[in-house]
Amino acid sequence: MNAAYPTLSGKAIMVVEDEYLIALNIEMVIVDLGASVLGPFSQIDDALAALQGNTGLPDAAILDINIRGRHVFPVADRLQERNIPFVFATGYDNWTIPSHLTHVKRFEKPTDPLRLVRALADQLAERDKSGAA
Repeated sequence: MNAAYPTLSGKAIMVVEDEYLIALNIEMVIVDLGASVLGPFSQIDDALAALQGNTGLPDAAILDINIRGRHVFPVADRLQERNIPFVFATGYDNWTIPSHLTHVKRFEKPTDPLRLVRALADQLAERDKSGAA
Protein backbone atom coordinates (compact mmCIF):
# COMPACT_ATOMS: atom_id res chain seq x y z
CA MET A 1 0.00 0.00 0.00
CA ASN A 2 2.87 2.37 0.73
CA ALA A 3 3.70 2.79 -2.97
CA ALA A 4 0.21 4.19 -3.58
CA TYR A 5 0.84 7.06 -1.16
CA PRO A 6 4.51 8.03 -1.41
CA THR A 7 3.72 11.46 0.05
CA LEU A 8 3.08 9.73 3.39
CA SER A 9 6.37 7.86 3.59
CA GLY A 10 8.31 9.13 6.58
CA LYS A 11 5.67 11.73 7.51
CA ALA A 12 4.33 12.27 11.02
CA ILE A 13 0.55 12.43 11.33
CA MET A 14 -0.99 13.88 14.49
CA VAL A 15 -4.12 12.13 15.71
CA VAL A 16 -6.41 13.89 18.19
CA GLU A 17 -9.10 11.40 19.11
CA ASP A 18 -10.47 10.40 22.51
CA GLU A 19 -12.13 7.13 21.47
CA TYR A 20 -9.47 4.45 21.87
CA LEU A 21 -10.63 2.03 19.18
CA ILE A 22 -11.09 4.76 16.59
CA ALA A 23 -7.63 6.15 17.38
CA LEU A 24 -6.13 2.66 17.15
CA ASN A 25 -7.73 2.00 13.75
CA ILE A 26 -6.47 5.32 12.40
CA GLU A 27 -3.00 4.64 13.79
CA MET A 28 -2.82 1.21 12.13
CA VAL A 29 -3.69 2.69 8.72
CA ILE A 30 -1.15 5.49 9.10
CA VAL A 31 1.64 3.09 10.03
CA ASP A 32 0.64 0.67 7.27
CA LEU A 33 1.07 3.48 4.74
CA GLY A 34 4.60 4.25 5.91
CA ALA A 35 3.99 7.24 8.15
CA SER A 36 4.31 7.59 11.92
CA VAL A 37 1.75 8.76 14.45
CA LEU A 38 2.15 11.75 16.74
CA GLY A 39 -0.19 10.86 19.58
CA PRO A 40 -2.90 9.82 19.56
CA PHE A 41 -3.90 12.61 21.90
CA SER A 42 -7.05 12.30 23.98
CA GLN A 43 -6.63 15.71 25.65
CA ILE A 44 -6.69 19.12 23.94
CA ASP A 45 -3.93 20.51 26.17
CA ASP A 46 -1.60 17.62 25.31
CA ALA A 47 -2.15 18.17 21.59
CA LEU A 48 -1.49 21.91 21.97
CA ALA A 49 1.70 21.19 23.93
CA ALA A 50 2.90 18.95 21.09
CA LEU A 51 2.55 21.89 18.71
CA GLN A 52 4.86 24.16 20.70
CA GLY A 53 8.30 25.00 19.35
CA ASN A 54 9.64 24.18 15.93
CA THR A 55 10.79 20.57 16.28
CA GLY A 56 8.80 17.38 16.33
CA LEU A 57 5.84 18.96 14.55
CA PRO A 58 3.43 16.82 12.54
CA ASP A 59 3.24 16.99 8.77
CA ALA A 60 -0.56 16.66 8.90
CA ALA A 61 -3.32 15.88 11.39
CA ILE A 62 -6.65 14.16 11.91
CA LEU A 63 -8.87 15.86 14.49
CA ASP A 64 -12.06 14.76 16.19
CA ILE A 65 -14.09 17.88 17.04
CA ASN A 66 -15.24 16.82 20.51
CA ILE A 67 -12.40 15.70 22.76
CA ARG A 68 -13.68 14.84 26.23
CA GLY A 69 -16.30 17.58 26.06
CA ARG A 70 -13.99 20.26 24.62
CA HIS A 71 -13.87 21.47 21.04
CA VAL A 72 -10.62 20.85 19.19
CA PHE A 73 -10.65 24.26 17.46
CA PRO A 74 -7.64 25.69 19.36
CA VAL A 75 -5.59 22.80 17.96
CA ALA A 76 -7.01 23.43 14.48
CA ASP A 77 -6.10 27.11 14.76
CA ARG A 78 -2.54 26.26 15.77
CA LEU A 79 -2.20 23.83 12.85
CA GLN A 80 -3.59 26.40 10.45
CA GLU A 81 -1.14 29.06 11.73
CA ARG A 82 1.71 26.64 11.01
CA ASN A 83 0.38 25.69 7.55
CA ILE A 84 -0.05 22.05 8.61
CA PRO A 85 -2.89 20.35 6.70
CA PHE A 86 -5.60 18.58 8.66
CA VAL A 87 -9.05 17.05 8.42
CA PHE A 88 -11.91 16.68 10.85
CA ALA A 89 -13.33 13.24 11.67
CA THR A 90 -16.46 13.82 13.68
CA GLY A 91 -20.07 13.07 14.40
CA TYR A 92 -20.80 16.80 14.49
CA ASP A 93 -22.56 18.69 11.70
CA ASN A 94 -20.97 21.47 9.64
CA TRP A 95 -22.72 24.18 11.66
CA THR A 96 -20.51 23.33 14.65
CA ILE A 97 -17.37 24.38 12.80
CA PRO A 98 -16.37 28.06 13.11
CA SER A 99 -16.56 30.01 9.86
CA HIS A 100 -12.79 30.41 9.59
CA LEU A 101 -12.45 26.60 9.50
CA THR A 102 -15.33 25.68 7.18
CA HIS A 103 -12.87 25.10 4.32
CA VAL A 104 -11.39 22.11 6.21
CA LYS A 105 -12.53 18.76 4.89
CA ARG A 106 -14.93 17.06 7.34
CA PHE A 107 -15.56 13.33 7.45
CA GLU A 108 -18.62 12.12 9.30
CA LYS A 109 -18.13 9.26 11.73
CA PRO A 110 -18.13 6.43 11.34
CA THR A 111 -15.69 6.68 8.45
CA ASP A 112 -13.03 4.47 6.99
CA PRO A 113 -9.66 5.59 8.41
CA LEU A 114 -8.14 5.04 4.97
CA ARG A 115 -10.37 7.84 3.59
CA LEU A 116 -8.98 10.22 6.23
CA VAL A 117 -5.39 9.34 5.48
CA ARG A 118 -5.93 9.51 1.71
CA ALA A 119 -7.33 13.03 2.10
CA LEU A 120 -4.21 14.04 4.04
CA ALA A 121 -1.95 12.41 1.43
CA ASP A 122 -3.73 14.45 -1.26
CA GLN A 123 -3.28 17.66 0.76
CA LEU A 124 0.41 16.93 1.33
CA ALA A 125 0.95 16.17 -2.36
CA GLU A 126 -0.79 19.42 -3.32
CA ARG A 127 1.28 21.39 -0.81
CA ASP A 128 4.50 19.79 -2.05
CA LYS A 129 3.51 20.52 -5.66
CA SER A 130 2.79 24.18 -4.90
CA GLY A 131 6.06 24.59 -3.00
CA ALA A 132 4.42 25.68 0.24
CA ALA A 133 5.88 24.32 3.45
